[in-house]
Amino acid sequence: MEQKKTSIMYKIIRFFILLFYPRPQVEGIENLPEEPTIIVGNHAQIHGPIACELYFPGEHYIWCAGEMMHLKDVPAYAYRDFWSGKPKYIRWFYKLVSYIIAPLSVCVFGNANTIAVYRDRRIITTFKETANALANGANVIIFPECYEPYNHIVHNFQEGFVDIARIYYKKTGKEVSFVPLYMAPNLRKMVIGKPIRYCVEADKQEERTRICGYLMDEITKIACNLPKHTVIPYPNVPKKEYPSNIPGEVKRKKRTPVVDYRKLRPSNLNTPEFSHLKLLLGWVGYFVMYVLTENLIPVERCYPVHCWLDDVIPFCEWFVIPYVLWYVLIVVSLLYFLLYNVENFKNLQKYIIITQVVAMAVYIIFPNRQDLRPAVFPRDNILTQLIGFIYSVDTNTGVCPSLHVAYSIGIASTWLREKSVSGWWRGFVVVLAAIISMSVAFVKQHSVVDIIAAIPLCLLAEWIVFGKPRKHRELGAET
Repeated sequence: MEQKKTSIMYKIIRFFILLFYPRPQVEGIENLPEEPTIIVGNHAQIHGPIACELYFPGEHYIWCAGEMMHLKDVPAYAYRDFWSGKPKYIRWFYKLVSYIIAPLSVCVFGNANTIAVYRDRRIITTFKETANALANGANVIIFPECYEPYNHIVHNFQEGFVDIARIYYKKTGKEVSFVPLYMAPNLRKMVIGKPIRYCVEADKQEERTRICGYLMDEITKIACNLPKHTVIPYPNVPKKEYPSNIPGEVKRKKRTPVVDYRKLRPSNLNTPEFSHLKLLLGWVGYFVMYVLTENLIPVERCYPVHCWLDDVIPFCEWFVIPYVLWYVLIVVSLLYFLLYNVENFKNLQKYIIITQVVAMAVYIIFPNRQDLRPAVFPRDNILTQLIGFIYSVDTNTGVCPSLHVAYSIGIASTWLREKSVSGWWRGFVVVLAAIISMSVAFVKQHSVVDIIAAIPLCLLAEWIVFGKPRKHRELGAET
């Protein structure tokens, strides 16, 4: 197969995933045949494809849903396959996310070592590409689970993939082996089992049943022989429903909110239990001041902010993805702390209010603007259309210091103090905050000066909210 030319954006995404996605221990490498083979594993939701793409030994290709490679198909497929089972009151959020991730999905799956899988007549193309990859010496990794459970470890396999063996035999005259693979993200392991060889002389349906039955049983056997752990199932179900490799022995504790907000009434808003909610009024003040500064300060009175780096940094519409994720990060962070750590909620909200007040004062005392927006977008696509919409609702005034940057740093600082989450999550938030801060320059919403000006503003908020600055622990430290 031809070597793909990977985009710079994909290389950046891959770098950060490698940085923070833990390397699993690969066991059973000795079970891999010397000739090209088909690896068949449990999906483990997103963990199977990510871990295999990054860390599976040797040259390999991974089957991927073809819909995830086409911009117009991603939203419907992602929502249906990942989030349609979510509670009704939150589905609107996941529908929005399914559109936001569409360009990211096309970038990742279009540049990775993937073979597109379709559920129509195009499946023959999938099979031929797979046979070609095998013939050229690469392994092919498949996650064929469907939604029908087989047992507590794995769901039933869709059997059609086994027919690749016949196409491969016709092409090369060789019988191919199928190798079971068990993904155990919670143990940071991927375990390779013993292979089973396809017999071309046997009945096609009998071979489908024999091969799939063996693979599912072997994956189950591998899982049950590992230390006690929680199995990540194929369907995207609540974590409290995740099974154990030893049924009945692992139960995830359901985390409950520290405050019962169902008891909230206007009459008890001032009680110690609910008084922290009044800090949300800071957002009302912010939106009022935002409207006033945007409409009462004419552009002509605003000083243009600019530095030489602004001319070096190119316009790149891909950065609108992290730019928009800023809004999601704010909402998710505040909601989490509101439910599970009221003290951190208060700290973050105070941090935001301080940066809001100081920034608004600067906008009034020193009106400023940026003149960096392109007159005409170099490309016309869904990302530039989104940026155009953002330009239309957010003027180019009141930009220095950048609140996009200030809030991001405040959120990262607060999460670093949250001991109830893993170091992986804290590291992810820090990286996301950094990318968001860079994104403002690439989508030409802010000058580099605005980014730098946000740093002393954050130091002030850090000192007021958290006191004397302290050294954060390493992201990988135990919690």
